[in-house]
Amino acid sequence: MPVDSPAQLRLKMALSDELLARAERAAAIFIRAIYHTMGERALETLSHTDITYSQLQALRFLGSHASATVGDLAEGLHISYPSATNMINRLEKKGYVGREEMPEDRRQVGLRLTDSGAELLAKLDQDRRKQFATILARMDDADRESFLHGLNVFIEAGIQGGLLPADRLCLHCGSDSDPCCPIALTQPDEFCR
Repeated sequence: MPVDSPAQLRLKMALSDELLARAERAAAIFIRAIYHTMGERALETLSHTDITYSQLQALRFLGSHASATVGDLAEGLHISYPSATNMINRLEKKGYVGREEMPEDRRQVGLRLTDSGAELLAKLDQDRRKQFATILARMDDADRESFLHGLNVFIEAGIQGGLLPADRLCLHCGSDSDPCCPIALTQPDEFCR
């Protein structure tokens, strides 16, 4: 896909200032809606546990990457190896993560969710899915499809235009990977594993 010149971009933007303002406003409201409804509810659930939001991200990563190593976790969460090690040590002490020797290379140690870690993750994911389902159920089929299509096209355009960093957006969903993921569609070999 050819990239527009700066002059072409200015012309497109001048022709669509109203559309741009509407899109920015809708995006800001959407971000607030996601944060205030789903994010705050997850944080409220977490407040009844002894883990942080960052530790939840680690549990989510491990939930979709069987036998990931500390290095895999560090790379997937974009944190340093020492930070990942400290996080795993804390999660292990709390009983949410366990370590296991890797059969193919006994020098490597794989990480896995314990039953407690899997239960917590399942509860949080179930709550989030229920909220999404409730909102999506209020939309008709065409609106749901338009919503998903619009989000995917926006993400793909941002990645292809170099404005959205695919490596930072990627969920590193591993075994839960979706063939319709906008990152998988634009950069499948780099991020999807």
